[in-house]
Amino acid sequence: MKQSLNILKDHTIGTNDLFNGNIKDFLFDEKRWVIRYIDAEFEDSATAEKVLVPRILFRIPDGGSKLLPTRLSKQEIENCPKAKDHLPVSRKYEEKLSKYYQISPYWRAAYLRTTVGFLPPRPLNVLSESVSEKDIDSILRSFVELKGYNIEATDGNVGHIEDLIIDYQDWQIVYAVIDTSNWLPWSKKVIIPISRMTDISYTESLVKIDLKTETIKNAPEYNPEKMLEEEFERGVIDFYSQSLVV
Repeated sequence: MKQSLNILKDHTIGTNDLFNGNIKDFLFDEKRWVIRYIDAEFEDSATAEKVLVPRILFRIPDGGSKLLPTRLSKQEIENCPKAKDHLPVSRKYEEKLSKYYQISPYWRAAYLRTTVGFLPPRPLNVLSESVSEKDIDSILRSFVELKGYNIEATDGNVGHIEDLIIDYQDWQIVYAVIDTSNWLPWSKKVIIPISRMTDISYTESLVKIDLKTETIKNAPEYNPEKMLEEEFERGVIDFYSQSLVV
């Protein structure tokens, strides 16, 4: 099942003892493009501080009630290591979180998938980037940060990132929603597979893709409701698989 992060961000986090919080951001692993943490804020908490909750501690979202349930209690969340003491997010802080929640760190676990059936391509290749790795103590990136980055095709700019689409089966980011309104006269929103991104510059707020402007112009228009239809998604994948870079 696919879901927009823009839509999911409007959900309320619910604990197992009915303690509610707000979603502020999603942190994803830039090596695998998988959501690792949800940046949460619990206004009714005694601490009123934001915390990072590992995504594996969440259950399937309830779209009807706009609720994202977690397996944690209010006390467990309030007592967890606070993010403000470890900004930017460091591996040291991640290790503290894993130890506190008694979960295996994702960077030590094998990337195994047991799901069957139709799945869109996963962006398992590491994307290049302009920021030196020695200056970064984390592979985590922010959805809020990435949103708005300009998109550069092989022959010019085509728009900016409006949204990201995940697959609930493994919280894998599989598509980016591109808004062309700031660049092109034929304004529309299209989706592109994450695997078509070739380079990300965090210093220039720019993402390069291996597609031509004409391809984006002819791409299937983004429709949130149709993303739930397997036939529509197969058509999107077939369209981009036939798009060659000159």
